[in-house]
Amino acid sequence: MKKKYFIKGISILFVLAVLGVVLLILGHTVKNGRATNTLLPTVTDTPVYVECKEGTEITISMQATEDFHTGGFWLLLVNLSEESKGTLHLTLEDKVGNILMNQVIPVDTITPGEWFQVPADAVLEAREEYTFRMSADGSEPYFMQIPVEEMEEVLPVCITVASNGEEIESGISFGIDVVTEANVTFGDIFYYSVPFSIFAAAVCIVFILFGKERIFSYIQKIPVGEFLKKNGNDLFLLLLFLSICISIYARAYIKGVYITSDSAGYLREAVNLVNGNGFSYDGMAGYDSWFANWPILYPAMIAGIMLLNHTNAYLASKILSMLLVAFIMLVLRWRFGKDAWVYSLCLTNIGFLSLTYYTWSELPFMLFMLCFTLVFSEILKRERPSAKWYVLLGITGFGCFMTRYYGVYIWIVVGLYLLLLLKQYMEKKDKAVLKKGVSIAATACVTGCLSLGYLGMNRIMNGMASGVSRTLWWDDYEKLTNDLIGSLMTEIFNIFSLQVPQIIDNCPYSMKVWFLLVVLIGLIWFIKSNCKSFSTESVMITFAVSYYIIFIGIRYVSSMDTFYFRFFEPATFLLCIGLTGLILPYLRGKKGFQYFAAVVTTVMGIAVISLFQNGSMETENSYYASLTKQWDAAYEEIPEKSVVIFSNIDFRSSWYRPDVVEGEILPENTYEDLQNIYAGSDYMCVRASDAEIMVNEGEYDQSVKAVLQTALGEKIKNSEYIVINLR
Repeated sequence: MKKKYFIKGISILFVLAVLGVVLLILGHTVKNGRATNTLLPTVTDTPVYVECKEGTEITISMQATEDFHTGGFWLLLVNLSEESKGTLHLTLEDKVGNILMNQVIPVDTITPGEWFQVPADAVLEAREEYTFRMSADGSEPYFMQIPVEEMEEVLPVCITVASNGEEIESGISFGIDVVTEANVTFGDIFYYSVPFSIFAAAVCIVFILFGKERIFSYIQKIPVGEFLKKNGNDLFLLLLFLSICISIYARAYIKGVYITSDSAGYLREAVNLVNGNGFSYDGMAGYDSWFANWPILYPAMIAGIMLLNHTNAYLASKILSMLLVAFIMLVLRWRFGKDAWVYSLCLTNIGFLSLTYYTWSELPFMLFMLCFTLVFSEILKRERPSAKWYVLLGITGFGCFMTRYYGVYIWIVVGLYLLLLLKQYMEKKDKAVLKKGVSIAATACVTGCLSLGYLGMNRIMNGMASGVSRTLWWDDYEKLTNDLIGSLMTEIFNIFSLQVPQIIDNCPYSMKVWFLLVVLIGLIWFIKSNCKSFSTESVMITFAVSYYIIFIGIRYVSSMDTFYFRFFEPATFLLCIGLTGLILPYLRGKKGFQYFAAVVTTVMGIAVISLFQNGSMETENSYYASLTKQWDAAYEEIPEKSVVIFSNIDFRSSWYRPDVVEGEILPENTYEDLQNIYAGSDYMCVRASDAEIMVNEGEYDQSVKAVLQTALGEKIKNSEYIVINLR
C-alpha cells in the first residue's frame, strides 16, 4: 500500500515538474517581439461610394499625428464584377517623393465587401506628410464612403482624400496596421497554451489519485444524457436566441447603423405615432401628410416599444427585432416540439440575420407568414377544424398584409387550395370538405374586405392606394435578369451561412443558370419523392414557391429595387422550414446527428464570445452615438419646424429630426408661393453657399432673391445656413 502511495506521489511530482518546465518555457519572452494593431474605421452597408475610375487616381494625403511603424494598409472595395480582370496600383510616398511602398494587386484576387491587406514596411514620423496613391486599370472598383472625422478618430493620421487631384468631402474605407515593440511570450503566441497546460496537468493528477476506472464510473453516473434529452432542445433555442440578440445589438447598434430610405420612413412614422400624429409622418413638422407607402403595423410596433421602454426609435426597432426572433422561436417550439432546435437553424441564414440588423418590415411579415402557413396546414389536416383556427387564419393573414402590401399574395395561393378542395368534394361528396372550403373562403373574404378598406382609406387620404405609383418606369432587363440569377445564387449559399464561392461567382451568368437548374431539378425530385399532399411541409413549400414566382413576375412588370436577399428571404425561410421537415426523418436517431448538434452549439458559443473579445460590445464609442453626434452638428443651426432647401444632410437622420422637412425652390416660385408651399414650417433654411449662387447666378424670381439677399446680409459669421422666418 505504501509503495502504491509512493508511486502516486512520485508521479504527481513528475507531472508538476513537467508543468513547471512548460510554464517556464511559455513564459519566456521572444526576442524582437512585435505586436500588430489593425486599425479599421467602422463601415456600414449604406450604399454611398467613392469610385476609383479607370484612368483616374485617388490619393490620401496623410500627416502622421505620432511616430509609428506600419506593417501594411487595409482597403475595402465593392462593385467588383466578373469583368474586372485588371489590377490595382498602390504606392506610398513621403513628401519628397521617395517611394516607401509599391504594390500591384490583381483585382480578381480581391473579395468584394471584405477588408484586404496591402503589405508594407515603413516608419511614419509625426507631423511629416505622406501620400498614399491608388489607381485601377481594367476595372472601376468602389470604396465605401466614411466621414473623415471618423477615420481620424481611429487612425494615427490626419487625412485628406482627393480624386484626380480634386479634394472630396468624405474619407474612404482605408485602415492601417500599426506595429509596436512588445514583450511577447511563447504563451502569447500559442493561444490558451497556459490554461490548457494547467488543465492537462490537473486532469493527470486526478487520474493518478483516483484511477481511471473510478473516474470513468463517476462520469457515467452524471445524468448528462438524460438532462440533454429532456432540456437540450430548449437550451439550444435559448442559446441561439441570445446569440442573435447579442449579434443584433453589437452589429446594428454599437458597430453599425442599418438604416435605408425605407427604414427612415418607418422610424419617422413611429416617432410621429408616439407624439400622437397618427398616420401623419410629417405631423411634427406641421404638415397633414399620410403614411401610405407601406402598411402601418411595423412602425406601430416600433412605437409600442418606444412607449414601453422610453427609448429612441432606432434602438426600439432593434429591440423589436429581438422580440420577433423570440416569437418565431416560440412558434417553432409550439408546432415542432423537441425538434424545434433543428428548424431554428433556419434562423442562422445570412439573409435572415441581415434582416434582423436592418429596420425593415420583412421580419414581422415572416412571423405572420409562418403562423399563417402553420394554421392553414392545421385546417387542411383536420377533418372538422374549430372556429378558432379560422379566426387565427384571418388574423395572421391580415397581419401579413399589414406588414407588407405584397402579403395579399397568400390569398391567391389559398384560392388554388380552394380549387383543390372543390375537386376533392366533387369526387367524394364529403360535406366536411365543403364546409371547410366555405369557411376558408369566408375568412378570405372578410380579410380581403378589410385589406381593400385599408387601401381605399389610403386612396382617399393620399391619392394612391399604396402611396406611390408602382407602374413600370424603366429597366435594363438584361441586368435585371442577371441580378435575379445572382440573387437566387446568393439565397442558396446564404442557407448554409456561406458566401457564394469565388469560383462560382466568377462564372458568366449563362453558366450560373445551369447551376441553378441542377439545384432546382434536385429539389423537385426530392420534394416529389417525400412530400405528402396537404402536409405542413407541402403547404410551406407551396407558399414559398408561389412567393418566388409571383414576386418575380410582379418585378418584371413594375419598378422597384432590383432583386436581392431582402425580397427573397421570406420565401427562402418558409422553404427551408418545409425542407427541414422532409429531411428530418432521415436524420432522427442517427448518432452523427447528435455530434452535429454539439458542433453547431460550440460554433454559436464561440461566435458570441468572439463578439466580446473583439470589442464589439464596447458601448463607449458606439457607432450610433458617433452618428447622432454628426446629426446634432448637422442640425445645430436648423430651428424647430424648418424646411431645409436642397438639403445634403444624411438621409438616415430624417427620423431624428421629424420636425424638419426637405424642400426646393424652383425658378418660377415667388416668395409668396414658398410661404404657401411650406406653410407648415416656421423657418426656411438655405445653405449660405447655395443662397449666394441663387442670388448671383440663378434664374430665380426677384422676390425670392431679395429675401435671400437680406438673409445673407444678416447671416451670423461662420454659420453654414441662412435662416428665414416664414411667418
